[in-house]
Amino acid sequence: MFTERFDELLKETNTTKSRVAASTGIPLETICNWFNRGSQPTADKLVKIADFFEVSVDYLLGRTSDIGIVEINCELTEEQEELLKIFNKMSAQQRYTLIGFAKGLSA
Repeated sequence: MFTERFDELLKETNTTKSRVAASTGIPLETICNWFNRGSQPTADKLVKIADFFEVSVDYLLGRTSDIGIVEINCELTEEQEELLKIFNKMSAQQRYTLIGFAKGLSA
């Protein structure tokens, strides 16, 4: 069920496995193994994928058909809240580009 849900999310967001790999830090080879060899992701990787697509881990695993909204309980500064609002309005492609740019700035 995981790979079917993952594949659906890739299509719905018009993104690629490569983009997911780059954004989450999960090696592309690992992601491809989930599809080609039927291996299953570890819990930490499931969380990264769920966070990337903004869905619940239960949705990814097929335990619910409700995508759900993932909320992270932490206090943010005003600047962080503003950045998050802007980020949430972006397309998957824009987010990918922004993350790459931010990584370049922080290197």
